Amino acid sequence: MSSFANGGFARPWWRDLPGWLLLWTLAAVALVSTGAERRSVQRMTPLERAAVFLRASDTFRLLCESPLASDFTSRCREQARFLGLFPECDDACRERLLPWR
Repeated sequence: MSSFANGGFARPWWRDLPGWLLLWTLAAVALVSTGAERRSVQRMTPLERAAVFLRASDTFRLLCESPLASDFTSRCREQARFLGLFPECDDACRERLLPWR
């Protein structure tokens, strides 16, 4: 039922504009930051990339595959997303990340 039927006035479209602009801005920032991290990983030399991947993978294993994992939920989700950026993350690696994605 429209607000006109109740004797009220419709809300002007421009009053919703700040909320929509904020939503789209946050979405764009999230997209750009993920793309920037992916590009940074791709720019690393294979030796650098392997070293960073191994360190991040070890950290993930210690925090997120332990009995204390529930205490680090947001950190484990972020680590899983980060590890997924690496070409070194094969099918077995992606399987480990599934619970956190």
